[in-house]
Amino acid sequence: MSTVGDNATFVILVEAAREDRALASELVAILKLPPFHRKSLLNSLVQEMTLRSEQPGLIAAVSSLLDDEVAAKVIGVLAPD
Repeated sequence: MSTVGDNATFVILVEAAREDRALASELVAILKLPPFHRKSLLNSLVQEMTLRSEQPGLIAAVSSLLDDEVAAKVIGVLAPD
């Protein structure tokens, strides 16, 4: 069974956000939106990324953030307070 931790790009995205406070702030702001709004925004972003033929791993990493549990865990890592 594959997990988001198996997606190297997802891990890189979270690590980059841990090192870059501006990126972390933007990501946390998105992830703290109410689920409907977060999912709508992320789905739009995934569609745009797909149209631009972005790296599949990056698209999968962003898509992982649609999951409520994944979003909550990322918030816990990036904004533990």
